[in-house]
Amino acid sequence: MMDLLIRINRHYQELTEQEHQMITALQKVDLAWDSLTSNELAKKLYVSRARIFRMLKKLELESFAELKYLIQQEKQTELSFR
Repeated sequence: MMDLLIRINRHYQELTEQEHQMITALQKVDLAWDSLTSNELAKKLYVSRARIFRMLKKLELESFAELKYLIQQEKQTELSFR
């Protein structure tokens, strides 16, 4: 499975400025990803659920659950290198 950063880099030119801002916010916000819903994320990022799912589609992610999984994997990787 391709990790999230590779997907972002691969599709960076296709993303809108708002989607770039969403990705930056995702990297900065410390959320309880295991219990987070797409509605909750949309509220925290001040965007619609549709905006989130359009971004996921551009990143070739099939679901919000896949996004959560990739983010959790990256956080685990960060922790293991500390």
